[in-house]
Amino acid sequence: MYNDLKGKNVLVTGGTKGIGKAISFGFAVEGARVISISRHIPEDTDDRILYYNCDVSNSNDVKNTIEAILSKFNSINILVNNAGLEEYARLDKTDESMWDKIMDTNVKGVYNVSKYCIPDMIKNHGGNIINISSVQANIITKNAAAYVTSKHAIIGLTKTIALDYAPEIRCNAVLPATIDTPLVRKAAILEVGNNEEKIKEKIREWGLQHPLGRIGKPEEVANVVIFLASSQSSFITGASIMVDGGLSIKAPISTPDE
Repeated sequence: MYNDLKGKNVLVTGGTKGIGKAISFGFAVEGARVISISRHIPEDTDDRILYYNCDVSNSNDVKNTIEAILSKFNSINILVNNAGLEEYARLDKTDESMWDKIMDTNVKGVYNVSKYCIPDMIKNHGGNIINISSVQANIITKNAAAYVTSKHAIIGLTKTIALDYAPEIRCNAVLPATIDTPLVRKAAILEVGNNEEKIKEKIREWGLQHPLGRIGKPEEVANVVIFLASSQSSFITGASIMVDGGLSIKAPISTPDE
């Protein structure tokens, strides 16, 4: 338990499923006041979390939503920019609409929400921003031009926020590898079809690419985010924290054991 998170106002974007849902629940368990914003509010909401409908790619929508949140809670202490889209194609097969859609959510979304939260954090002499990037800001797969570019851009935004607003605001990025989320299941279906056994086998195959021999759990990402939001990480800013099961340290070609 992180006692310093109790009673803090935490805003999580894309907080209704996958990693965002785990992050929202994790902060709620710590006693924080959690506000989740997303384009779609699910039916199975949690009583500990307040939900707002908001498209993070729309500047006016974000501005109005943040103003509504601040009028109710007076401050936003912690921001987790988690909302993201994942679509794959090499550059010549990436049409402009796909490029814009991914950039508008993954990059412009971080810009929009941070832009309207930072003034309040400055006014209150402190704040903490955690951006969810991807292992693909470090190592990349083929045929993912827009997605990979967007996740690299998040690292740049993280570093500039950390430098420009220190010491009042800390800002770090978390870089997950393959995590057990609806997006991963969707990717498996695209590869093998809607066959449950084949889906499980594909996900198991992806897990074996990681030195730890499995894909990650959303809660394992949430645990790192919560640590970065707490005073236990008080001398960390501008950092990119890998949560990748060792994937990024693995050489692509195996060598014989000595």
